Amino acid sequence: MAILKFMVQEEDSQQSLEVVREQIFTPETFSPHWNSNPVGLLDIPLNFPYSLKEWDRIFEILIGLLDHKERQIWDRAINQLIHALEMEASQHSNYDDYKPRPTHERLKSIFEAITAQTLEKPEIFAIFCSRFKFLAEKSPNNYLILEWLDELTAVEDRQAPTQEEIVAAKIFLGAYDSTWQEVGTTLLELLDHADTNIRACAAYQIGKFCSKAISSREDVWEWRCDDKKYVQDKQAVVGMPPLEAMMQLIRGKELERPGVAGAFWGVIPKKGIDAKEWLLDVLEHSQEPEPYIPYFPCDLAFDAHERFSRDADAVRRLIDMGRAGLALGTATDEPCKVATLEPVLIELGHYDDAEITRIASWQLAYYYHYLHPCGEKLKYVELLKLSEIDLFLLFRQEHELEPPYAVVIYSGTNQKLSRALAQSWVDKIFSEVVRGEPKKDLPRGNSHRYQRGYVDYHTSTPNANSNLIENVIIGYRSKFPWNPKQFL
Repeated sequence: MAILKFMVQEEDSQQSLEVVREQIFTPETFSPHWNSNPVGLLDIPLNFPYSLKEWDRIFEILIGLLDHKERQIWDRAINQLIHALEMEASQHSNYDDYKPRPTHERLKSIFEAITAQTLEKPEIFAIFCSRFKFLAEKSPNNYLILEWLDELTAVEDRQAPTQEEIVAAKIFLGAYDSTWQEVGTTLLELLDHADTNIRACAAYQIGKFCSKAISSREDVWEWRCDDKKYVQDKQAVVGMPPLEAMMQLIRGKELERPGVAGAFWGVIPKKGIDAKEWLLDVLEHSQEPEPYIPYFPCDLAFDAHERFSRDADAVRRLIDMGRAGLALGTATDEPCKVATLEPVLIELGHYDDAEITRIASWQLAYYYHYLHPCGEKLKYVELLKLSEIDLFLLFRQEHELEPPYAVVIYSGTNQKLSRALAQSWVDKIFSEVVRGEPKKDLPRGNSHRYQRGYVDYHTSTPNANSNLIENVIIGYRSKFPWNPKQFL
């Protein structure tokens, strides 16, 4: 039986491969400039054993999509190009004489296309360099992309990318990743550069040196590197100041001109340092918001909202330093009840900011079985106390007569809710007719997706078959009017 199943899967895969091959070489449907269905072009599977000619056609198609006017299309094309580079190089072909096209030839055509697009799409340069980072860690990609950046620098009448953008990309992609004795002074000077991206990339590279300095042999082995890598790292950081000094330096630079601390912080190991105190100290004394750095979108605030998502003391300190928005994002990060955060959420719900009130009130309704009076006053939340259950209705208040964004069902006795009772109420207020057909392409579990929304049986235990649950969340996602009240 298992053999038969494998044979069927193999036959289906072979049929799919033939369909893709036919599509790749059908000009009217897979021309690079055919705009009727560009998403279809981006869905070309890259895990098939293609011939060299087929790979050439795939790269031609994806490079052609870089010229597309819609951001989401050319953005996805960059991802697919990078994925295609990986897959072609690692493919085990069915052709005995198969050899992938040399990497430098593939990259040359991609680099030329990115350069050509920078005039109309200036942001494409940093996006591509950021996505290429992983491939740039290995040879020959590392020196090939740096050669390209050097060639761009040499073009005298170049309009885009700018000199500052090229310098930032070089730092980010490893041009200064040799030894501290060779590049340390230059990196420290670049922390004072006028360009924010250059300062951030210099801080990032300094953070990489710090990571090498404090790594142990155990850390190196954990990443499956040999002892040679450990010795090389230690030799690379000879003469570097201690981590504590570098952290204080970066703190000072962030307070002078923000944008460097997030890049530095994201790469250094947190073991052995007081991460909470350093992070909260910098957030308290630096400017808000942090500047957006394309190479480091996960800034200090992002780290804080994840790091402190269960830390009521840290959330309280964020409020006290005037960062209520960050405190709210932190306190609502976990999709469950965190008992110590309840009083903080209640306090945030009283803020003189309607959006903060809405989000805090929703979180309290979703997971804490709590009706916030300010959320109720502004009609963001409503509580219906019925004979068996408490029914919370959550509204966005974007227009009159809007359906609830979500509905939350709790037991009316402050006890856990039986799954049978929950199911009966779901079927009553969100029946099959209302919710539509189930989404069959998603795995089953405590969450069930439908044509017009979802039903989430929320439990604090990992057992999806538990007979007792915390609550049920119904998310409604349709333009058609619906309100559970009409079914009571």
